[in-house]
Amino acid sequence: MRDASKGIRILAGVIFLSAHVFAVYAQEQGTPPATYPLSLKEATQLALRNNFDIQLTKYDTWIARTDKQVAESIYDTMFEAEVEYRNDQSQRTSTILGTKTVDNDYDVGLSKKLPTGTTLGVDLENNRNFNNAVFATSPLTHDSTLGVTVEQDLGKNIFGIQDRGDIKITLKDIENAEYTTRRKIEESVREVQKAYWDLVLQIENVRIEEAMVAEARKLYELHQEKLKDGLVEMGEAIASEANYESRKNDLLLARNEVRAKNNTLRLLLNIEDNVDIEPLEAFDLPESGEALLPAMQRAFANRQDYKKARNDIDAKDIALSLKKNNLWPEINLTATLERNGLSDHFKQAVTQATQEDNPNFFAGLALAFPLENNSAKGELKAAELEKAKSVVLLKLAERQIAVDIADRVRNCNIFRESAVNRQEVARLQSMKLEEEEKQFRYGRSDTDTLIRFQEDVVRAQSAVAAAIYRYHTALVELREKEGVLLKEYWEGEL
Repeated sequence: MRDASKGIRILAGVIFLSAHVFAVYAQEQGTPPATYPLSLKEATQLALRNNFDIQLTKYDTWIARTDKQVAESIYDTMFEAEVEYRNDQSQRTSTILGTKTVDNDYDVGLSKKLPTGTTLGVDLENNRNFNNAVFATSPLTHDSTLGVTVEQDLGKNIFGIQDRGDIKITLKDIENAEYTTRRKIEESVREVQKAYWDLVLQIENVRIEEAMVAEARKLYELHQEKLKDGLVEMGEAIASEANYESRKNDLLLARNEVRAKNNTLRLLLNIEDNVDIEPLEAFDLPESGEALLPAMQRAFANRQDYKKARNDIDAKDIALSLKKNNLWPEINLTATLERNGLSDHFKQAVTQATQEDNPNFFAGLALAFPLENNSAKGELKAAELEKAKSVVLLKLAERQIAVDIADRVRNCNIFRESAVNRQEVARLQSMKLEEEEKQFRYGRSDTDTLIRFQEDVVRAQSAVAAAIYRYHTALVELREKEGVLLKEYWEGEL
């Protein structure tokens, strides 16, 4: 059965790999890929469902949550059973004592610890004894005992404070694991969104290169017509042709870069290979920049690492309280009430134990306390230092967040302003090219100048695209540092 399951897994892997290879081959052979329109929100939500890193990260929280059951297991109801058999036919000093003794013990019990530190136990014990001694009242007897035991901690674990404290610390650790998981998921979302804008940027570069190829082709065709009429020198015609071929080569490289960025985003989204993602987001700029105060408020309200730092202080508070209790002695109160029944039949013995009044009551108080108590004192001092350290770490986190948010907001605003300026430069470069083309048609310019002006336009437009890309990626990083990148797209539970 195991071999069959292993064979099925291997076959499934082969089928998946074959499908992947076929899709890549089909794409390389020119099979037109399907178009997959995606907005930034849709891409992010798809990544939250499909991304392998995100799926793996979720397991950290799911595994951590199992610690709650482990911590609460101290309150589990325990069932105990014991069976003993002894056949004693040892030689005796006197035959009066008998030559054979057979003992059978059958014991069962239930015990449970309560959150108050109280342990309750119910036990039923039965001893079956056969003895052929001369003076035995009956050769076969059953002695059944039904008892109830109560134990109460009155010292360092008074009313279960230590047990409940350990569970509270475990719950804080689970919360911290969730904070860490969410932070890692936000990092993955950041990479997905940056990959999305990478693709948008490369598509914009293709658009720029296509426009420049069209301009270069017009110049080349114009030179060819003038060459026929003898209105242009051969050197200028060759220069325009070289410029045209160079532009086509740049376009080829730009399209290849789009394919590479498309593959990167597909991998992050974990979608099929023979698909071309079509970003739907506009590659533009907002009318206004980012405000510092609201960004700071969002960060302190949502940052997972800040929540974890505050949670650590709460956990250290609980641990410190428990260490203070460890200075107390161990004081355990025990009380037991038993009733027994004695008969030569098991059923009658049990009936007597439950119906007749044959009480056996015991109460005891146990005290244990190390006189120097160095271990508890050392642990208390360590807990105090851990608490002080966690407070310093929280203050450090607050300062880091404040500086980080200020830098990110400034970056967004600077990159936005830079992109606006780049747009104006690109507009002026385009106007310059248009004017030079007019001069060229009137014979008052040359090919080299026109080609150089085309280069200026390409560089200016590419700089605009790069500046807008820097703004959008800086905005993604700002939202991540604010701790809202995941919250904005996913309200589900881990």
